[in-house]
Amino acid sequence: MEKGDPYRKGFEAWGIDREIPYHQWVTERVNQVNLPFRRIPTQSRNEEQNQDIESGEVKKLKEEVAKLKEKNVKMADDLLGLQHSYADLNREYEEKTKAYEGCRDLNHDGDGDPKKS
Repeated sequence: MEKGDPYRKGFEAWGIDREIPYHQWVTERVNQVNLPFRRIPTQSRNEEQNQDIESGEVKKLKEEVAKLKEKNVKMADDLLGLQHSYADLNREYEEKTKAYEGCRDLNHDGDGDPKKS
C-alpha cells in the first residue's frame, strides 16, 4: 500500500501486524479490551485447516520456484557456452574464407583466369 493510503494508517493506528493472521489479532484484541465476545471453535478449526492448506501450497510453490531457478541457471550457462561456440565458429569461418581467397588469388591472374605455367 502507498504511504498516503488511509487503510495503512488504520492498520498502524490499531497496531495490526501483517505477519499475524487477522482473526488471531482480533481474538487477542478482544481479550485485551475485555469485550464480551466468545470464540467460535468451529471457525478456528476451519481457519487452521485453511492455513495448513495454504502453507502446503506455499511450500509446493517455493519448491517449484527453487527448481525453476536451478533450471534457469543451467540454461543461462548453456546459452553462454553456445554463444562462445558460435563466436569461435564464426571466427574460424572468417579465417578459412580469408585463407581460401588468398589461395585463390595466388592461383589466378588478375583477370580471373587460372595462371598458366
